[in-house]
Order: sequence, then structure tokens, then C-alpha cells
Amino acid sequence: MRPPDRSPLGGPLASSSTTGNTAPRAASGPVSDATHPPLEDVPLSQRRLSRRGLVQLADQLSDRDQAIIETLAKLRLLQADQVRRLFFHDISTKAGSARVCRRSLQRLTECGLLRPLERQVGGRRAGSKGTVFATTAAGRRLVAYWAGLGDTSDRGMHEPGLPFVKHTLAISDLYVMLVEADRAGTLELLAFDAEPACWRSFTTPLGGSSILKPDALVRVAVGEYEHASFVEVDLGTEGRGALLRKTDAYIAYFESGREQARHGLFPRVVWITTTESRARVLDTLIASLPAGERRLFATTVTGDDAIWTLTGTIPGSPAGETR
Repeated sequence: MRPPDRSPLGGPLASSSTTGNTAPRAASGPVSDATHPPLEDVPLSQRRLSRRGLVQLADQLSDRDQAIIETLAKLRLLQADQVRRLFFHDISTKAGSARVCRRSLQRLTECGLLRPLERQVGGRRAGSKGTVFATTAAGRRLVAYWAGLGDTSDRGMHEPGLPFVKHTLAISDLYVMLVEADRAGTLELLAFDAEPACWRSFTTPLGGSSILKPDALVRVAVGEYEHASFVEVDLGTEGRGALLRKTDAYIAYFESGREQARHGLFPRVVWITTTESRARVLDTLIASLPAGERRLFATTVTGDDAIWTLTGTIPGSPAGETR
């Protein structure tokens, strides 16, 4: 168990790809349709829907369909089982919820709004629950339409590499855990801003511009207290130099005062990693910082420990008791 320390900075506040075709040779007669694939041979995920078609499709979707698409657009990637945990938890059996979830994902894929990635994550036995989904260009245009942003241009998303997929899914899993904790009454999830919504631009002491790129910004409430955290999901792939550059970036942003001026506090920076040994590496690195800078940071491992750290709750204490 790694119970969290109370931070004076992030601690409680009073609640308040399309394949191109060779250009046809010039001819006196009309160009043959044989130079282009028939529409029905073009995958739905690569078709360009008209605005009217997009609106008509939106009218056919349920509230749950919309929530799935919007959440996927926000988090960028979700495994099928993460979708089940988020949106099909109210079905009485796990097998039943998995079956209904699978049908829904297949239908949204056939509509051209979602697409499964070529790779699965989770091992050979992961099966369909390990399938990773992303929104298509049409799906993201639909999200923009729902947000009142009009019809946007989107050139689509390339097939991401495995490190990106694993890291993004780890961030998504943190979101799923927090939603489940909210559902259980452990906390109230006020906000979860993933990349790039959580990024912060600021001016450096030398007058240059810089962008701080957390993995997420999390705001939760427990009882009468609200807690804000910049989150770094660490999978043990970065060396000491890269970690120190991150701490330097957070310290520079803290010293700029921009976050405090806008929001009244500076969120604590929480590193969430997968093992206790990696957490000790991060603890040692943070301990090497000056005392005034150390207090900006905390480390924890994923799971219940991460929830306790993000909420400042003492393990085993009555609900709402913090430290």
C-alpha cells in the first residue's frame, strides 16, 4: 500500500489511408468507371459522407452510441472490454454484456464510424475483448457536429505503433477505473481531460513559448474536498534523462504562475506506474529535487493505490477522510 501524502498544491480545496488510382489516359469519349472502384468496394471507414448523410446517420444513433463515439474520440483508443465496462455494465451477466457490446461495436463499425486496429493487445487469449477501436474520420466529423462545430475536415488516422497503443490504452484504463469508482460512490469524477485537451502552453523565463504535455488532467471530489492532478502514465520505457526533462517542464510551468492565476491552484503531478520497483525509481528521482520542487510530485502504482493518491484518501478510512 502506498497511502498518499497531503499536498499543499494539488491537495483538497473547498468544494466549490485511401489508395490512389492511376489517372486515366486522355480519351475522346467518357472515362470508364472501371478506373475507379465501385462505391460498394470502398470500405465504409474510407467513404466521405455528405453533410446530409452525416446528419441522417446521427439521427439513427442511440444515446449510448453517441456516448461511445464521443468517448472514443476523446480517449483516442479503447479496447472492446473497456467499452463494455463503461457502457454495458448494467447487463446482468458479463457474458451477456460482452455479447451486446460486441454487436454494438460491429454495428458502429459497419456504419463507418469506428474502426478496429489491425493488432490486438492483451495476449493470444485476449480474443474479441482485446480488439482495439478508434474513431474514423466520419466518426470524428460526427463528434464535431454534435459539439456544434459544423462540418470539419479530417484526413483520418494512420495505424499507430504498438508503444503508442499500449500507452494510450493505459490512459484509457485509468479513465475506466475512475468511472467505475464514481459509480461505486468512492469519488465523484468531475473531469478527465486526455491529450491534447490537457496540454498547457506558457511563456518560459527567457521569453520563449513552451507546451506542457501531461497524459491527462484529472479532477475528482471526495466529500467536501476537490483534488486536481496532472497525470503521467509511466510504462517503464523512459530513462532518467527523459524523466528529468518532464520534471523540469512541470517546474517551469509551476513557476510561470499561469495555472494558479487561471484556476486558483497548481494540480499535483502524479506519476502512475505498473510496478513497485518502477515507483521506487521515480521516488528516488523526485527525492533528488530541491524540497520546494519535490512537493509538486507524487508516485503510485496502478489500481487502488492510484485511486487513493488521486483522491488523497487514507486506505481503509471512512469515506471522505483524507490526509
